[in-house]
Amino acid sequence: MVQLGLPILGLSSAANSAFPIGGVMGTFVAAALMIALAAAGGCALKQPPKHDAVVKQALPAATTVPTTWRAPAADGPVADDWLKSLNDPTLEALVAEALANNRDLLQAAQRVTVAQQTVLVVGSRLMPHVGATLGGRTTWDEHHDGTFDSAAAYAGVGWEVDVWGKLRAQRATAEAGYQATALEYAFARQSLAATVAKAWYLTIESRQLVALGEQAVSVYSALLELVSTRRAAGKDTDLDVVDARGRMEIAQSDLEHTRQSYDEARRALEELLGRYPAAQIEAAAGYPPLPPTPASGVPAALLQRRPDIVAAERAVLSAFRQEEAARLALLPDLSLSLVGGRLGDPLLSVLTLNPWLASAAVGAAIPIYEGGALRANIRIATARQAQVVAHYGGVVLSAFREVENALGNDRMLARRMPYDESALRDRNQAVRIATEQYTAGARDMLWVSNLQADAIATEADHIRLRALQRINRIRLHLALGGSFDASPTATTTTTQPTGTPGRATP
Repeated sequence: MVQLGLPILGLSSAANSAFPIGGVMGTFVAAALMIALAAAGGCALKQPPKHDAVVKQALPAATTVPTTWRAPAADGPVADDWLKSLNDPTLEALVAEALANNRDLLQAAQRVTVAQQTVLVVGSRLMPHVGATLGGRTTWDEHHDGTFDSAAAYAGVGWEVDVWGKLRAQRATAEAGYQATALEYAFARQSLAATVAKAWYLTIESRQLVALGEQAVSVYSALLELVSTRRAAGKDTDLDVVDARGRMEIAQSDLEHTRQSYDEARRALEELLGRYPAAQIEAAAGYPPLPPTPASGVPAALLQRRPDIVAAERAVLSAFRQEEAARLALLPDLSLSLVGGRLGDPLLSVLTLNPWLASAAVGAAIPIYEGGALRANIRIATARQAQVVAHYGGVVLSAFREVENALGNDRMLARRMPYDESALRDRNQAVRIATEQYTAGARDMLWVSNLQADAIATEADHIRLRALQRINRIRLHLALGGSFDASPTATTTTTQPTGTPGRATP
């Protein structure tokens, strides 16, 4: 890198007691005007790639985005405020608590602040930098028995002129990165709300399984008592008694395991809320009615609605600008510096030298030989751009899969529910009939115990199915990009985290 400096004016004249303000200022104005004209006529940045072009480049050539979802879906645009549609005030309060206290979300919010301030730092290079130096000195001369005081005050202005657009490209890189980070924060809020909802439903499921386990212990205890009574009357064998006792003990063991799972589910939920994980939160005994399946929109709209997908696209734009800045680094850098001030010194006063100093210079930093570093930076930026484009394609395909899976599962789980409910009724009816036949001596105890175990297992599956139906509904809302509150998830103006300043345009 060769740096060339062209001095415009330097003064150290002793002819006048003050520097010629008119001549110096005229030169300064001329230099500033020259730089301003150069900056105004600077090269414009390249147009960024359009959305359709990014999608086409990111996806394989044989992959096409269909006009409708393959899985059956409800027509209409995706609606926001899905949390309120669940009709669960307790869950709404838990989500609000998590948004206020969750540590991971706080980290995401601070990353937005860092990215926002980085835009200001990078953009500041486009503006003049002004500084000042103040100083004073006292010298004591023992031979002349006196002291001499001197003072200096200088002010300087430096400005790197962005003729080619390198600094503007760097600022655009930072702006796109900030937008991507803010959109990632928006998706983190949506993900946290969905995770809290799923954890709440899993906690309800665990509580219901505990209640079922307690019921199982009660049922097997009653069967053991019945078998023991019949054994005393000579109607059953010791084998029946031992088998009934073993089934009751297994039910007690399963109950302890289920209680531990319930505690773990509660601790996981408390951690999300920012509470100490003490397993003290109590889940609801049941679920509110499940609302109808939400409208799904169309696949193409998903790419501009889900904040994580839009964030990945902003990352592509950031890499595009970064590659542009790397290419522009091959061109010379132009700069302007202006320095002026006053030097107060007794010796200069005796010699009647002018204590005012002023200078101005235009500089050019020209890259000549960098050992291949600049060309390597271009190749690195190009590779990173290809990397983020491929990442964007992966995010898009993954999002489509999430929606198709959630839509298909929603329909499948709805079809399963009537069969499960009917099977549960039949199992319970079979247990009731078998118990009556056993009491009458027409069936043995093993027959009754096996039917009872099947009935309990069927009811456990039914509890899990109801929880899975609601958890899948939350996954569907998140996959479709619907917001848990009334505000849209992704907008052209990025969402600010609570407690951070608004976006400043450099």
